[in-house]
Amino acid sequence: MIETFDDQSLVCALQQGSREAFSEIYRRYSRLLFVQAYRKTGVKEVCEDILQETFSALWTGRETLRPSTPLRAYLLGILRHKVIDYYRTSALRLRHLDSLIALLDRPEAPLAEILHAREAEQTIHSHIQSLSESVRTIFMLSRYDGLSVEDISQRLHLSNQTVRNQISSALKTLRHKWQESPH
Repeated sequence: MIETFDDQSLVCALQQGSREAFSEIYRRYSRLLFVQAYRKTGVKEVCEDILQETFSALWTGRETLRPSTPLRAYLLGILRHKVIDYYRTSALRLRHLDSLIALLDRPEAPLAEILHAREAEQTIHSHIQSLSESVRTIFMLSRYDGLSVEDISQRLHLSNQTVRNQISSALKTLRHKWQESPH
């Protein structure tokens, strides 16, 4: 009966890939985590997404979890990072939206200037798509999702230096391609 396991036993079973242990951890902690997420965001749908991401992170990181780790604190830590990611991504989207609105609302902005900006954006997007998949993924997480080097390295299970090197490589490649392209 897995319901009678203490947290340490559940973590041991989870490390072995036990879906029953995962379900029991979810049953024990999902309400607490949802309430915490709701206190931070106030939006039910966002909380559900954050809860899903938190338990997904638990499952993907289960092999590195130590049985002695306090499970409640560990889950609250993951949740905290997911809430921060949510606000960081929201702020980035709002900045992009504000920039676009400001550009389109400018009465003096001629249509040619708007078209030129869109063409430049398409060129940059095309250059980003030409990057290798791993470099592109890291670059997008950094520049479009606003994640830090540490967050990316944790998410992709890479060293911080590898992430820094990939971002640097992407920027160097994109600068070079931008200089070569007619814009």
